[in-house]
Amino acid sequence: MNKIRFAGNIVGWAHLGTATERRIHAAVSLHKLTSCRINPAFLLKRCAGFVAVSRYALVSFILAGLLVLTGAGCERQPAVQTAPPPEPAVTFKPQEMADALHAVIAADHDTYARLVLQNYPPGGTPGQDENLMALHARMLRQASESVQQQGAEFHYVLRSLWPINPKNAPETDTEKAGLQYVLDHPGTNYYGGESLGGRRYFTAVYAEVATVNACADCHNRNPASPKKDFKAGDVMGGLVVRVPLEF
Repeated sequence: MNKIRFAGNIVGWAHLGTATERRIHAAVSLHKLTSCRINPAFLLKRCAGFVAVSRYALVSFILAGLLVLTGAGCERQPAVQTAPPPEPAVTFKPQEMADALHAVIAADHDTYARLVLQNYPPGGTPGQDENLMALHARMLRQASESVQQQGAEFHYVLRSLWPINPKNAPETDTEKAGLQYVLDHPGTNYYGGESLGGRRYFTAVYAEVATVNACADCHNRNPASPKKDFKAGDVMGGLVVRVPLEF
């Protein structure tokens, strides 16, 4: 009887201790079972709790092992330094740039005509009277030259088919074609291309209109003007804007 109790205790303790201790207990139990006469039914009852605990221990052991294995590969890795995406290439449309330049110049011209020319004393001729400001064409030409001296790549100039100053006459075929086009097609612009000095340009011509009566009167009274019947709203010339296509 003591042997049977001893064997049962060994089986009941098999779930305790380390894996090595459990194997020792199992070996001792097997040896006791083979060396004494034990009722199998009694042994099964004694082993029922051991089997249940062993299943729970086995599952726990497997889960713990998986955590250890997966944890070994889950060490915090240093952040991978990825290069920033390349910035998109800066592009521009020559026509949009030319239109933008013209918008600024035209706004200045309109302001000059309304605030300065419109207030000239009757009979005054800009450029001839020392007490009056210079002609709009002269101011624009001087401003364009100043921009060029500062290294600007674009270029603009005032041209006319009836220039008071011969320097403002068209110099290229594109300028001549553009001036004639804006004269024949009011409210439209002329766009083309040309090569000057081995460099390609996008060239735009915008109609220069007498926005106020003072503009037309100034040209009509000037002795050097080849045309003396301008009136407000007439096309008196054109603004030529060039944008380089090669830098």
